[in-house]
Amino acid sequence: MASTTAAPKLAKMDYEVVRSLGTGAGSTILLVRDKATGRKYALKVVRRQGPDDDIYVNQAMVEWDVARMLNHPNIVRVLDFRVKKSWFKTTGVELLLEYVDGVMLDDLLAKLPVPRLVAFFRRVADAMAHMHRRGVYHGDLKPGNLMITRDGQVKVIDFGTAWIRGEDKGRVQGTPYYMAPEQAQRKVVDEKTDVYNFGATMYRMFTGEYANLGIPGLDNGRANRARMKSPASMVPDLPKSLSDLIMDCIAPKPDRRPSGMQEVRERLDEIAAELGPKADDPFGTDAPE
Repeated sequence: MASTTAAPKLAKMDYEVVRSLGTGAGSTILLVRDKATGRKYALKVVRRQGPDDDIYVNQAMVEWDVARMLNHPNIVRVLDFRVKKSWFKTTGVELLLEYVDGVMLDDLLAKLPVPRLVAFFRRVADAMAHMHRRGVYHGDLKPGNLMITRDGQVKVIDFGTAWIRGEDKGRVQGTPYYMAPEQAQRKVVDEKTDVYNFGATMYRMFTGEYANLGIPGLDNGRANRARMKSPASMVPDLPKSLSDLIMDCIAPKPDRRPSGMQEVRERLDEIAAELGPKADDPFGTDAPE
């Protein structure tokens, strides 16, 4: 279960900035320490300098709205949200997040054996199934939005482009290498869109190649599918059952994909049983330094 400790409040916190953790589109993430407790947090700062920054302010608001609907140990916790104002005008927003001390999945490309990756993706699938049960879709699942902590935990991060069931997205959002055809075409997106993103992420991590080249929606994904090799043909020790699951997830047509992340999780459990104990633990003694 996720922690039930009372979340800290930005308005009451006296914190010091330890260092910058990085910058993204329209935001900076800082490592901060609460002076009263010594606990560390990640602080996402979005500054509004003009109307062009409204998109980033809105994404931060979405992230906060979504976070309050979720409670899962493999999903990063968003603890508090604050709007900054000057003379009644919004000058920015801040999100206080759980600090995840670890590495992005991108950094571990070609460094993890198949059973360890299966263990990792089982936990991600479980987190995604939880999101879908709560009516939330991530919309941008990729290696850069998955983290492994130094104590071997798995975290799904960055809900700025997520959406809640029933919302109209209105514009293309996602990352081309991992985007489903229906995302690029601005068609109806649902949990099967996340299934595609998840499958494209597995394809990348197990093969070292991208499932997508270019924007997949331009031809309904047919060109990608035609040139795509099965993972089993590229990785000799990859179980056929795993290769089949990956290819099913990235089927161009949503109705050809697994029914949802719960089915994906169940199939990964069966694959883990084939692979043995190492597929039960993301790292064991192999946690990142």
